Amino acid sequence: MKYYYEGRVRFSEVDENQRMTPYTILNYFQDTATFHGEDAGIGIAHNRKQDHAWVIVDMQAHIYRYAAFNEKIRVGTWSHGFRSLMASRDFSMESANGETLVLATSDWVFMNMKTGTPEVIPAEQIEGYGFDPSWKIPEDLGRRKIRMPENGEEEKKIIIREEHLDVNGHMNNAQYVRLSRRFLPVGFEVHHLRVEWIRQVMEGDVIVPIVGKRDSSFYVQFNDEQGEKYFISEFSE
Repeated sequence: MKYYYEGRVRFSEVDENQRMTPYTILNYFQDTATFHGEDAGIGIAHNRKQDHAWVIVDMQAHIYRYAAFNEKIRVGTWSHGFRSLMASRDFSMESANGETLVLATSDWVFMNMKTGTPEVIPAEQIEGYGFDPSWKIPEDLGRRKIRMPENGEEEKKIIIREEHLDVNGHMNNAQYVRLSRRFLPVGFEVHHLRVEWIRQVMEGDVIVPIVGKRDSSFYVQFNDEQGEKYFISEFSE
C-alpha cells in the first residue's frame, strides 16, 4: 500500500533561511518508511526479535522546492518492487495544496544483523508492505552508481561520535548527508542529490572525506583510513 504521514515543519528542522535542508528531508523520508513498517505490524521491534533490519543502499532525489518553517507537508512512501534480497522504495513530499516538493527513489536490503549479510525477503514483509510496479516514479532521478571525479582532494578527518548513531548503533543515514554538506561552497543550493551507502560506520571510526567537482556538481566520498569507501554522494544545483 501507499503510506502517507502528515507533518508540520518545525523550527528545529530549518536552516538560517527558515527552510528545510537535505538532511531534514532525508530524516522525514526515513521516519515515514519506519512508520510504514510499524503500522503494517512489521516494524523495528518485530524485526529485531528475528535479528533483522532494513538497510538503505542508495537514494536519488530531486528537490523542487524546500518546505519552509511552519509549513504543513504530506510525506508519502511505497514500494514498486521486491527482488530476492532487495526492495525498491519511492518517496514524495508535498505541500498542503498538493504541490510536489521532493521526489525520491531508493533501494533497500533485508539484513541479518547478527551475521551482517543480506537475506531473502520473507513473504510477510512483501505482503505487509505491498507493492505495485505501476507506482514507480516516472521521473528520471539519475543512476544508482556514482563515479568520483579524478580531481578529488582529501579534507580534514572526522571521528564518529555517539550523536551520529541510530538505534542500530551505526551512523544514521541522514548524518552522512549532513556531514557531506559542510564541504559544499557557501550558498550552494542543492536541488538534486544522489547517494550510495556502501559500508556501515560505527562509533569511533575515522572518516576521511574526499571532495571533488565535475561540471556544476560536487562529490563527497567518505573513506576509512585505509582508503576503502564507506559512502559517496553527488550534489547538484
